[in-house]
Amino acid sequence: MMKTQKMILVISTLIGASMFAPVYASEPVSGAPGGMTQQHPDPVVNVEKRLARLKDELNITSDQAQVWAAYAEKTKSNVKDIRDRMNEAMHDQAQTAPERFDRHIELMRKRLASFEKMDDALKQLYAALTPTQKAIADRHFAKMHH
Repeated sequence: MMKTQKMILVISTLIGASMFAPVYASEPVSGAPGGMTQQHPDPVVNVEKRLARLKDELNITSDQAQVWAAYAEKTKSNVKDIRDRMNEAMHDQAQTAPERFDRHIELMRKRLASFEKMDDALKQLYAALTPTQKAIADRHFAKMHH
Protein backbone atom coordinates (compact mmCIF):
# COMPACT_ATOMS: atom_id res chain seq x y z
CA MET A 1 0.00 0.00 0.00
CA MET A 2 2.81 2.45 0.88
CA LYS A 3 4.55 1.73 -2.42
CA THR A 4 1.32 2.61 -4.22
CA GLN A 5 1.09 5.91 -2.33
CA LYS A 6 4.70 6.73 -3.11
CA MET A 7 4.15 5.94 -6.78
CA ILE A 8 1.09 8.22 -6.83
CA LEU A 9 3.19 11.05 -5.37
CA VAL A 10 5.97 10.43 -7.91
CA ILE A 11 3.48 10.34 -10.79
CA SER A 12 1.82 13.57 -9.65
CA THR A 13 5.25 15.19 -9.44
CA LEU A 14 6.07 14.03 -12.96
CA ILE A 15 2.80 15.44 -14.24
CA GLY A 16 3.69 18.77 -12.68
CA ALA A 17 7.14 18.58 -14.22
CA SER A 18 5.57 18.04 -17.63
CA MET A 19 4.84 21.76 -17.69
CA PHE A 20 8.43 22.03 -18.87
CA ALA A 21 8.11 19.26 -21.43
CA PRO A 22 10.00 21.14 -24.16
CA VAL A 23 12.98 21.43 -21.84
CA TYR A 24 12.44 18.24 -19.90
CA ALA A 25 11.28 15.96 -22.71
CA SER A 26 12.58 12.59 -23.76
CA GLU A 27 15.49 12.24 -26.11
CA PRO A 28 14.96 10.45 -29.43
CA VAL A 29 16.67 7.08 -29.71
CA SER A 30 18.93 6.86 -32.75
CA GLY A 31 17.42 4.54 -35.32
CA ALA A 32 14.39 3.80 -33.14
CA PRO A 33 11.34 2.85 -35.19
CA GLY A 34 8.45 5.28 -35.32
CA GLY A 35 10.30 8.08 -33.53
CA MET A 36 10.32 6.23 -30.21
CA THR A 37 11.96 8.08 -27.34
CA GLN A 38 13.93 7.07 -24.30
CA GLN A 39 13.96 9.02 -21.02
CA HIS A 40 17.48 9.74 -19.83
CA PRO A 41 18.02 8.46 -16.29
CA ASP A 42 19.09 11.90 -15.03
CA PRO A 43 16.68 14.69 -15.98
CA VAL A 44 19.40 17.29 -15.34
CA VAL A 45 21.55 15.82 -18.11
CA ASN A 46 18.50 15.78 -20.36
CA VAL A 47 17.62 19.41 -19.67
CA GLU A 48 21.21 20.47 -20.33
CA LYS A 49 21.01 18.86 -23.77
CA ARG A 50 17.67 20.53 -24.50
CA LEU A 51 18.97 23.92 -23.37
CA ALA A 52 22.06 23.56 -25.58
CA ARG A 53 19.85 22.82 -28.59
CA LEU A 54 17.54 25.74 -27.83
CA LYS A 55 20.52 28.07 -27.42
CA ASP A 56 21.84 26.97 -30.82
CA GLU A 57 18.41 27.26 -32.42
CA LEU A 58 17.96 30.76 -31.02
CA ASN A 59 21.51 31.66 -32.09
CA ILE A 60 22.16 33.50 -28.82
CA THR A 61 24.55 36.41 -29.33
CA SER A 62 27.27 37.60 -26.96
CA ASP A 63 25.00 40.53 -26.01
CA GLN A 64 22.32 38.03 -24.96
CA ALA A 65 24.68 35.64 -23.15
CA GLN A 66 24.03 37.02 -19.67
CA VAL A 67 20.22 36.76 -19.84
CA TRP A 68 20.52 33.33 -21.49
CA ALA A 69 22.80 32.13 -18.68
CA ALA A 70 20.32 33.34 -16.05
CA TYR A 71 17.43 31.56 -17.78
CA ALA A 72 19.42 28.34 -18.28
CA GLU A 73 20.58 28.31 -14.66
CA LYS A 74 17.03 28.83 -13.33
CA THR A 75 15.79 26.03 -15.60
CA LYS A 76 18.50 23.60 -14.49
CA SER A 77 17.96 24.55 -10.85
CA ASN A 78 14.22 23.92 -11.17
CA VAL A 79 14.75 20.51 -12.75
CA LYS A 80 17.30 19.61 -10.04
CA ASP A 81 14.78 20.60 -7.36
CA ILE A 82 12.04 18.51 -8.96
CA ARG A 83 14.41 15.55 -9.26
CA ASP A 84 15.54 15.88 -5.65
CA ARG A 85 11.98 16.19 -4.36
CA MET A 86 10.99 13.08 -6.31
CA ASN A 87 13.93 11.16 -4.87
CA GLU A 88 13.09 12.36 -1.38
CA ALA A 89 9.42 11.42 -1.78
CA MET A 90 10.39 7.90 -2.80
CA HIS A 91 12.20 7.48 0.54
CA ASP A 92 9.55 9.04 2.80
CA GLN A 93 8.51 7.52 6.04
CA ALA A 94 4.90 6.42 6.42
CA GLN A 95 2.52 9.36 6.77
CA THR A 96 -1.13 9.69 7.57
CA ALA A 97 -3.44 10.82 4.79
CA PRO A 98 -3.67 14.41 6.16
CA GLU A 99 0.12 14.58 6.59
CA ARG A 100 0.68 13.36 3.04
CA PHE A 101 -1.88 15.84 1.67
CA ASP A 102 -0.24 18.72 3.61
CA ARG A 103 3.16 17.69 2.27
CA HIS A 104 1.81 17.58 -1.26
CA ILE A 105 0.40 21.10 -0.87
CA GLU A 106 3.77 22.33 0.40
CA LEU A 107 5.56 20.71 -2.55
CA MET A 108 3.14 22.41 -4.94
CA ARG A 109 3.83 25.80 -3.28
CA LYS A 110 7.56 25.26 -3.73
CA ARG A 111 7.02 24.27 -7.36
CA LEU A 112 4.96 27.41 -7.98
CA ALA A 113 7.73 29.56 -6.47
CA SER A 114 10.27 27.83 -8.76
CA PHE A 115 8.09 28.45 -11.82
CA GLU A 116 7.70 32.11 -10.88
CA LYS A 117 11.49 32.48 -10.73
CA MET A 118 11.79 30.80 -14.11
CA ASP A 119 9.04 33.05 -15.48
CA ASP A 120 11.03 36.16 -14.53
CA ALA A 121 14.17 34.76 -16.16
CA LEU A 122 12.23 33.77 -19.30
CA LYS A 123 10.67 37.24 -19.58
CA GLN A 124 14.09 38.88 -19.30
CA LEU A 125 15.49 36.55 -21.96
CA TYR A 126 12.48 37.08 -24.23
CA ALA A 127 12.84 40.86 -23.96
CA ALA A 128 16.44 40.57 -25.19
CA LEU A 129 15.55 38.43 -28.23
CA THR A 130 15.19 39.68 -31.79
CA PRO A 131 11.80 39.26 -33.53
CA THR A 132 13.13 36.18 -35.35
CA GLN A 133 14.38 34.65 -32.10
CA LYS A 134 11.05 35.45 -30.42
CA ALA A 135 9.23 33.51 -33.13
CA ILE A 136 11.51 30.52 -32.48
CA ALA A 137 10.94 30.80 -28.72
CA ASP A 138 7.18 31.08 -29.26
CA ARG A 139 7.20 27.84 -31.27
CA HIS A 140 9.41 26.12 -28.71
CA PHE A 141 7.23 27.04 -25.73
CA ALA A 142 4.00 26.32 -27.60
CA LYS A 143 4.88 22.65 -26.99
CA MET A 144 4.50 23.08 -23.21
CA HIS A 145 1.92 20.82 -21.61
CA HIS A 146 -0.47 22.23 -19.06
